[in-house]
Amino acid sequence: MSEFDLKFDMQAYYDLDKFALLARQDYNCGNTGKWFSSFRGGLYGSYARIIGVTTHYYDVHSWIPRPRLPSETECHLASLYFNIDSAVECITYALNALGYCATAGSKFHDVTDARKLRQIAPHNIIGRDNRLLPEYSQIFPDLSAYWVSKKDLLETLFEQHDVSKHRKSIYTGGLHRTDPPPGFYESLGIAEDDANLRALYWPMKEILIRNDPKTPEVDRTSIPVSEQVLLEDLVVEYKEFIEESGKKILSDAKSSIVLNHTQFKS
Repeated sequence: MSEFDLKFDMQAYYDLDKFALLARQDYNCGNTGKWFSSFRGGLYGSYARIIGVTTHYYDVHSWIPRPRLPSETECHLASLYFNIDSAVECITYALNALGYCATAGSKFHDVTDARKLRQIAPHNIIGRDNRLLPEYSQIFPDLSAYWVSKKDLLETLFEQHDVSKHRKSIYTGGLHRTDPPPGFYESLGIAEDDANLRALYWPMKEILIRNDPKTPEVDRTSIPVSEQVLLEDLVVEYKEFIEESGKKILSDAKSSIVLNHTQFKS
């Protein structure tokens, strides 16, 4: 398997879905405000976003039989950052609904109120702009502490998405792959000594992350090599973050949501 072919372990989220479905039953917590639809909508949304992460990450690093333009790399990066950011947003949306269930609708953002739903964001957990909800640390203590410990990672990824979505190109360079599959150039009729043409087909190997991307260009300074950050390192950390988050949410939910019946009734 290629190092760029990401495989997220989502088993904890599948188990969480089963637990939430059990909690939703009338003989347990019921479905006040149709919280379960909000929960599953967020959860299934995160599944789709993770597919987007794996797809665009693979595509920007893979060999394809046509020239690669910088604009194509930019497109993959912008889409990658959207899916990275949105997966966390979707998980938060599902988590809010689960918290709504855990507190019988007395805390968390009201899933029946459109205005309140617009206030759901990861910053309810990691804090910023007075958006912190203390209920998360009460109902999901391990998850909340973990997300706070990963705040720098999340803020970096959120900022990259924000800039690529609203402002300008996010691609600034990096290293290209020079390890084509056997017979790649030969199948395209490109001569061995035509280095310039061959270079047009190179996919990315390492992609530099722009430091402080919202800083005006006139104020920017070069970043020492020792301080440069690579997308590939961030994505590996992000993958671990997603997988660990699922485990902590499941554990916290089982501790905070006490069920009358721990098995489905026939």
